[in-house]
Amino acid sequence: MLKCREDGTFTIAQFTDLHLGYPANEETERTYQELTACLATMDADLLVLTGDQVWCYGEYQPEKAYQRLINLLNTCPIPVTVTYGNHDSEHGKISRAQLRAMENCLVNRVMPENEQVVRNRKSESIDIYDATGERIVKQLFIIDSGDYIENQASLGLKDKNADNYYAYLYPEQITWFNQTCKENGKGEEALIFLHIPLVEYNEASKQLITGECREEICCSEINSGFFAALLEKNIRKSVFCGHDHDNNFIAEWLGVGLNYGLIGGYNVYGEFDRGYRRIILHKEKNLETSLVYYSAEKCG
Repeated sequence: MLKCREDGTFTIAQFTDLHLGYPANEETERTYQELTACLATMDADLLVLTGDQVWCYGEYQPEKAYQRLINLLNTCPIPVTVTYGNHDSEHGKISRAQLRAMENCLVNRVMPENEQVVRNRKSESIDIYDATGERIVKQLFIIDSGDYIENQASLGLKDKNADNYYAYLYPEQITWFNQTCKENGKGEEALIFLHIPLVEYNEASKQLITGECREEICCSEINSGFFAALLEKNIRKSVFCGHDHDNNFIAEWLGVGLNYGLIGGYNVYGEFDRGYRRIILHKEKNLETSLVYYSAEKCG
């Protein structure tokens, strides 16, 4: 059971786009070194990994890279939950199902309240209780946003490389969310974590609250309608994604928070200093969020 602290707060550390490779090059080793130091001093109640943990390109061996990451996470006592991005299971080297099976080695893997696996994507919900453990006050949704659109040729998607047509949420995933997201007293706030940004991030990028938008929003060509499902929920709701390494903004559109994490790995493009996004949930007021960099004297 995940519970708020005595002061009513609950702190989440979102890590995204670590892009770890095996065999490890200098950039991967730097990521491991700084991530290890970060976790050693981390003050959080939950770690959320939102995809592209590993590389599958070329000679990289994603299974070994992921196992090394799991071994590192097992040195940290903080509960952890995971979803995947478009690079975690490319080129037939490893499947989503194999990655999920490896999660069984995570000592502090959070067991979800509800889960669904559809077309090899897993969605899960996690309840957060008040400090007494008697009442659910927040719900987290960890949703696999997939990798690339299937059947691109039959859809007439031919103007870009296949690996630039990013996936959309399946209707079954949205139906599951609608059935699982509770209102009427079971949690006054919902947070959604996924890898690929929703189409509506394009609107959000025009009215930033903090952070920067340095590259285009690399969302799907197809709007899944998930944002409309969020609008229908009469609770506070915020989405946190990864994917676009040169975006780290927080924004709001039509009352829904649309936010990026912070790139965490050096073995890939990106202009920002590396680190993670800290999210502090409060009992009654809106959440607080900030970027924490590995370069800080203490992480977390």
